Amino acid sequence: MKDYYQLLGVARGADEAELKKAYRRLARQYHPDMNKGDKKSEERFKEISEAYSILSDPEKKKQYDMFGGAPFGAGGGGAGQGGFGGVRWEQAPGGGYKFYTNTDESGGEQFEGFPGGAGDLGDVFSELFNMGGVKRGKQRWSGGEQRATGHGRRAMSDEPQKGGDTFTDFEIDFLEAIHGTDARMAIKRGDKTEKLTVKIPAGVDNGSKVRVAGKGHAGINGGEPGDLYINIKVRPHPIFWREDADIYTEVPISIYESVLGATVEVPTLDGHADMKVPGGTVSGQKFRLKGKGAPILGKKITGDEYVIVQIVPPKKLDGKTRQLMEDLARENPYNPRED
Repeated sequence: MKDYYQLLGVARGADEAELKKAYRRLARQYHPDMNKGDKKSEERFKEISEAYSILSDPEKKKQYDMFGGAPFGAGGGGAGQGGFGGVRWEQAPGGGYKFYTNTDESGGEQFEGFPGGAGDLGDVFSELFNMGGVKRGKQRWSGGEQRATGHGRRAMSDEPQKGGDTFTDFEIDFLEAIHGTDARMAIKRGDKTEKLTVKIPAGVDNGSKVRVAGKGHAGINGGEPGDLYINIKVRPHPIFWREDADIYTEVPISIYESVLGATVEVPTLDGHADMKVPGGTVSGQKFRLKGKGAPILGKKITGDEYVIVQIVPPKKLDGKTRQLMEDLARENPYNPRED
């Protein structure tokens, strides 16, 4: 007899939220769409779906806790088939699943996707895979093949239904993320590879999402296709780093510039800028260049650039310079550590 609690990895007495959380995690891990051709993952997915269907239904859970799995029956037999709670199911051609309210295919009510009621697996998969508002419907089985959606959808209806969304990662340069770019990519849609040019807006950062309408899974019954979501990854830059819309960089200055003050040239996202360093500047001091940062996504304002100066002593001193430094130290002594 199967231990449904063990299958979901929860303790007996787990509440509805714990059950759903465990099922969401395992379903995403073992879903057939995520493990193409992996029979072990497919069997594991069926087991955890069966466990969640029972434990998320208060009446079935009560019976299971009292009597174990016996009251529910085992359903049909071969690979790709099973049963629970008076419902028999089998994997449908092309993906997805068929469910019957009894084991007589010629007369039972049939569902495409997942059965409804308490513990509706379809609701969970709508959240997990962003399949969205598909209307759940019943059909009387009258012979002939019923087409499955292949994307974990629950319902069969003659109404047009939007296709599922798809997701991909895309890497761009640091400056492309700042200024925006036209990204050229190839995506798999059904049996074909489609080439796209996608406009990446200025100001995107790691984890930003760019939506491309109509480039997801094909719709059902003439419905519109789903959307493509691009997850942006940004390659690091050798001298700049970013914190939200603010840009940071480090610039070395000489002892003479730090003591006497100077105007130094510093790098910016658009080239260079002159920055005034006042006399008495210390190593690590930070200066702000207003409006020289990254654009704020969706707004007409930008962040700032912060320049951190680092004092670098000369690598070599000739005899005359060393003597001058020694005279200076003797005539104008100070101890920066005395405070």
